Amino acid sequence: MMKKMTLGFAAAALISAGAVQADPKADLEAFQGYYKKIFPEVPLEAYNDGIYAIPAGQERAENWKLLLDFPPYDDDVAKGEEMWNAPLKSGKSLADCFKDKPPATQYPYAKDGKVITLEADINACLKANGEEPIKDLKKGKMALLEVAFRKQFNGKKMAVDLSDPAMQKAYEEGKQFYWTKRGQLNFSCANCHIHSAGKKIRGDTLGAGLGQGTGFPVWRQKWNNKGKPWGTLHRRYGGCNKQVRAQPLKPQSHQYIALEVYQAYMNTGVPLKVPSLRQ
Repeated sequence: MMKKMTLGFAAAALISAGAVQADPKADLEAFQGYYKKIFPEVPLEAYNDGIYAIPAGQERAENWKLLLDFPPYDDDVAKGEEMWNAPLKSGKSLADCFKDKPPATQYPYAKDGKVITLEADINACLKANGEEPIKDLKKGKMALLEVAFRKQFNGKKMAVDLSDPAMQKAYEEGKQFYWTKRGQLNFSCANCHIHSAGKKIRGDTLGAGLGQGTGFPVWRQKWNNKGKPWGTLHRRYGGCNKQVRAQPLKPQSHQYIALEVYQAYMNTGVPLKVPSLRQ
């Protein structure tokens, strides 16, 4: 236990040391290297399974695997694919719009000095083709359309490009957000998913930070109990903020976009696996 704590603090010191002058490559090596040390039996490619990839999640993994034999989300996925390929008012489809877009493994990306997310590109396509942009960016239609696009790249490894200044700035802001304590509980993302990865809080096992985001949108049992099973990554960000009793931000806020950039880069080399089934 002491060794794991020491490694955690060492990783924190190394990764957060770049606050003055960011070195994403060094951050990436430290971030992924930390998990390699504490979970040596888990290959990088397995982290897209979330909590079920690490030893502490194996007690729930068998039931999870059984559910995947007959996924509860298959009908919704088919509906999302139908919407993705359906003609819009212009006659074009979302599939047509995305023929010249980056692969899902390269989102977010920069264009004209701005960081572009998948949600932004979907709404831009809808608007350009005579449709109303989707207002609910946390669940429902947006989540299903994201699944339709991202699942086409399942098995492909994350490879976000930080060469543009806009992406570099977002990366630095996202890194700061990830490591900053907030809320009444005074927790940071790192407190839960680096220092406490594999440990239990209130009966729930905390997953590793590595791989988070590679399975989104997700179908979640907790959300299904309230009739809204699907969630985008930014819906989950808001939920995490609430859990530490911090004020959640709006989906697609610049802070959440920056956090998405940071996590996407930390996931370099981890394959997409969309959608995911979570508790």
